[in-house]
Amino acid sequence: MKVPCLRGNKPATIVFLKVNPMFFRPTKVALACAGIFATISTAQAQIDSELNPVVISATRSAQNMSEVLSSVSVITRADIEKTQSQDVVNILNSQPGLEINRTGAVGSATSIYLRGGNSNQTLMLLDGVPFSGEAASGAISSIEMIPVSQIERIEILRGNASAVYGSGAVGGVINIVTKQGGGKPRPEASISYGSNNSRNAYLGYAGEVGNTKFSISGNTQLTDGFNSINPKSFQDVNQSPNGFRSQSYRLSVIQNLGEGLTFGISSLANDSWTSLDGTSSSIDADYSNRQLKANSAYVKYAVNDRWLSQFIYSESDNKGQTFYNQYTPYDTNWNYVGTLRPSFSNSDSKDSHKKISWLNNYDVNSNNKLLFGYDQQRLLGQSRVSWAGSVNTVRDISSMYAGHTGSYGALTTQVNLRYDDIQDGESKTTWLAGLGYALDRNWKITSTYSTAFNAPTGGQLADISQGGNVNLRPEKSKSFESGLQYQNINNLAKLVYFKVDYQDLITPGNVRVSPCPFSDCGRYLVNTSNASNDGLELSWRSNLPLGTLRLSYTRQNPQDDITGTMLLNRAKEFGAVEYSYPIGALEVGGKLVASGYRYTPDAYSGATTKTGGYSTYSAYMAYRYDKEWTVRFSAENLTDKEYYQIHGYNAAPQMFFLGLRYQPK
Repeated sequence: MKVPCLRGNKPATIVFLKVNPMFFRPTKVALACAGIFATISTAQAQIDSELNPVVISATRSAQNMSEVLSSVSVITRADIEKTQSQDVVNILNSQPGLEINRTGAVGSATSIYLRGGNSNQTLMLLDGVPFSGEAASGAISSIEMIPVSQIERIEILRGNASAVYGSGAVGGVINIVTKQGGGKPRPEASISYGSNNSRNAYLGYAGEVGNTKFSISGNTQLTDGFNSINPKSFQDVNQSPNGFRSQSYRLSVIQNLGEGLTFGISSLANDSWTSLDGTSSSIDADYSNRQLKANSAYVKYAVNDRWLSQFIYSESDNKGQTFYNQYTPYDTNWNYVGTLRPSFSNSDSKDSHKKISWLNNYDVNSNNKLLFGYDQQRLLGQSRVSWAGSVNTVRDISSMYAGHTGSYGALTTQVNLRYDDIQDGESKTTWLAGLGYALDRNWKITSTYSTAFNAPTGGQLADISQGGNVNLRPEKSKSFESGLQYQNINNLAKLVYFKVDYQDLITPGNVRVSPCPFSDCGRYLVNTSNASNDGLELSWRSNLPLGTLRLSYTRQNPQDDITGTMLLNRAKEFGAVEYSYPIGALEVGGKLVASGYRYTPDAYSGATTKTGGYSTYSAYMAYRYDKEWTVRFSAENLTDKEYYQIHGYNAAPQMFFLGLRYQPK
């Protein structure tokens, strides 16, 4: 049934609650209405959903972003559609505390650094499903494989989150949430064409029929790309463009079975091909094929009107095959012969992540909520290189966790505790404690202290060809942050001071692997490095009288505590400003992204090289022809700025895109 909740004599503010008859109590409906209106009054009629969206990742239960104690960002579908970004990298590059390095064009290897942590210290989730690797390079996820057209929103949780998610959530968590069905069934389609012969087509159908919500969609993306490696760094590299093509599908079904029971399944698959630049001659033709699959099934049961229990099974498979079609002037014994001869080799990998979860949310009362659950995970890694043999690894992790969030007038609290038992490894207990205090109805101060860990991967433990060491311990981290938040009906801004310490980081040591069954096994990996980072993060989302504004700025000091030098691939300051303005059916906007200098490995020699700072400008425009059709235009790197994120690898040049979107109301 539908119950209207009216606020005084203001007819514009009406809330409808859909109540399950088996749990219906008139007094509870009245309390729900009163609670809703108290919240609206406190937050000045509540910030709209674009400024203050719902966040799940911070506590694994729904909260508005203004209520979260940790530093968090949400990129909504509206944010994504405005810029007409061709890949997820361009969507993430304007977030506070988050840096991105990419070795070339769309589809090329991408590294993400949160709060100064390494790329393998950020936990990547796809609809809550981890999809990280098990290689000796660490638990790195292929985030560049996720098609933008399938994404509904992205949640970014900065800082230690192991007390909520376990291993890997040291720098933070990025949860990519894909589209789900709802409302009247309707199709959705979009096409775009742009620079470098870039083509993108999406077709989907989603809606709700009876008690069933569904969404099914497919996407195809192709581009000729641009040359990834700058000839100034490589004199003998293939200078042809590095193309990319990808096909993906997405399926989601949610079935309401009645009596508080809901069943859901989801599946996403992506298959991609990427051209790579070999470094032996001008006629090298390397390439890679990659496949990503993520599936989940769950049952939600409302035990009563306070207790929601969920059983979730999820799995991800990440496969990759790389083919090195190179030509070299050396023979098989590496003697110089002068003429080029073919030298073919290949490598492949498969990483699987299977997880069973029992997750519970229990409302003690309207001000106190409990989280508790159990996870059982199995991580499998398979890798093979034609010159160094193969490695197969298996790890099991059993975890128990609990959390509490509370609200006591102006005071809010959060406490989380988690225990992870790792097979053949060191078990860890992590925790998080947070406080928030509302100074008045606009101003709020927050503070959290937390611990985290990052367990060594199977490859880091067992892959001798890459320095594998069975004696490795988990990497550890401690984090403190304190924030000042301001919100009203048109603004949500937060300034955060953070300090993070990283201990027992895994790096190559001084001792070479011996005996080595291959030509070169490198050095044993060891836990010898410590690092730290502290600084300020500013984020501001605003609805101004003449448009919308998004601003972020980070000032930090990421350093190696052993040498006192800046950590590689991190800048001391970076930020972004985005502004858009509607003019009737037309909306125009632009974005500035800037970064200071950093030190990166050179693409050819590997030597540490100082890479200059940069700033890039982009612009976009959308024209809503009618209620169903929208034309979009975007321009990236307007000034055709030549810059590096990693020294020697070209960043995207000036590019233009034109798109058409169909979505009936």
